[in-house]
Amino acid sequence: MQKRTKGALIIFSTLLIGVLIGTLLSGWFVRDRLRPIPHPRHFVRSTERLIAPQDEEQRQAVRAVLRRYATALRELNAEHREALKEQLDATRAELAPLLSEEQLRRLDRRQRRFGELMGPWRERPRHKKMKPHGNE
Repeated sequence: MQKRTKGALIIFSTLLIGVLIGTLLSGWFVRDRLRPIPHPRHFVRSTERLIAPQDEEQRQAVRAVLRRYATALRELNAEHREALKEQLDATRAELAPLLSEEQLRRLDRRQRRFGELMGPWRERPRHKKMKPHGNE
């Protein structure tokens, strides 16, 4: 193999590997940023960990406040998701007669992908073993 061909192959391979790594990291970063809100069932625990109470007395006070609001926040989240789904469905229904088959397919694909992101909360793999805090 000639030196010039070998050099071009190495540069092309390096570029291809860089693009693949960049794509994977970008996807990981975007997914991570799209789900910054903790799972509603873990609101108390995750917020308590974020705050990192200084002592047991502060921990109990913080936990009491978080528990008081956890149920209301969980219900609000569920209502918001349902209202959002209703609006997206109404938008699609009104757009459907105006769009071609291809346009409708693209819209459905986007709404399906959005639904996967906004759908039921999935458990995220834990990187560290978390101590139970009696979370609801």
